[in-house]
Amino acid sequence: MIVRFDPQPEELCSLHNGPLAPHIESFAVLLSQQGYCRANGWQKIKLVADLSRWLQKRQISLKQLNEGRADAFLRARWKQVSRQSGDQITTRQLLQHLRQSQAIPSASMTPNEIELLQEQYSSFLLQERALGQASIEQYVIVVRRFLCHRFQTGKVRLEKLRAKDVTDFVLHDSSNRGRRSAQFMATVLRSFLQFLLQHGRITTNLAAAVPTVAGWRQSELPRFLEARQVEKILRSCDRRRKVGKRDYAILLLLARLGLRAGEVASLSLDDINWRAGELLIRGKGPRVDKLPLLQDVGQALVDYLQKGRPDCSSRRVFIQCKAPYVGFPNPPNAVCGIVRRALARAQVHSRHHGAHVLRHSLATRMLGKGASLAQIGQVLRHHQVQTTEIYAKVDLGALRGLALAWPGGAQ
Repeated sequence: MIVRFDPQPEELCSLHNGPLAPHIESFAVLLSQQGYCRANGWQKIKLVADLSRWLQKRQISLKQLNEGRADAFLRARWKQVSRQSGDQITTRQLLQHLRQSQAIPSASMTPNEIELLQEQYSSFLLQERALGQASIEQYVIVVRRFLCHRFQTGKVRLEKLRAKDVTDFVLHDSSNRGRRSAQFMATVLRSFLQFLLQHGRITTNLAAAVPTVAGWRQSELPRFLEARQVEKILRSCDRRRKVGKRDYAILLLLARLGLRAGEVASLSLDDINWRAGELLIRGKGPRVDKLPLLQDVGQALVDYLQKGRPDCSSRRVFIQCKAPYVGFPNPPNAVCGIVRRALARAQVHSRHHGAHVLRHSLATRMLGKGASLAQIGQVLRHHQVQTTEIYAKVDLGALRGLALAWPGGAQ
């Protein structure tokens, strides 16, 4: 498979030295499967060959190769040759490949106490709270900030936690965050402290010490775009290009079906039932719903799958436009990035640039056409009716009938 990357005969000789030599061919197969072009693939193979010779020179066996030694190799390399943006990605890909083929042992780095606590809390959120993986990751980020702020040495002494530690962190962490981000941080912190109390790790209910971040439910209008703006965003995709076909299909799923960013990114080929005209949507937690495959959405998906999607082994519908040809590594952020770029192309100016703005726009448009809040909640798959109530604020016709006449004004 190495020959696929078109090396020169004299270059092949450099691949036969060092402990990695027997594994370079299988690594080349992996790169080929992931869709790397000749130049990028060969650059990665040469880096692995250099690492192999570096290990041989220092008498480091293959079993001793890990992240620390790979990083030491890169630091030494960058003193002699210019640093390439993909160097660290290549070494991580190699280590993962070697571990999957059992050529080297699994990561032997012993997790510190903070990491162990994070893993335990993640398991709790998954098993007891039934949160989705994307939500768990966001919760863990906040927990890590709190633990690192309080236990800066890495030595976790939960019995030393006091109410002042909690309030100090909230004041420090919320000082450079928006209101919504600060509210989320406080919610996570209460959840984590309740977890510690429930599992006997602390004896005082410190969740009560978490200050309330100012904010009132339903105090804001839902963020949305006008129908003409949504259509302008859709037209901004250059559907003659592969990436344009992909982005157009993603934007249609957001705008026509009101899907969340993570739901779009995690969509699998197996979730499309062409015969029944349905999409299987894996929502928050364990929830699974079936939505109709609208005609324009189906046509956009067919166009992308037939003419825009790279050939690869991934079952994800939407694939990165550059190698490695896999699903988005950071799904929600990747989809939100596609929305931001579409807004910029269409020159649609909005305070809100995330994927959720298209979901809100769909709900607002439905309301304008006479749909009830219950119907909107069903389409958006809201768990609670209160979540849908915010759209009552944009039903100006209904609100006008409730408004009292202004004293002295026209009757």
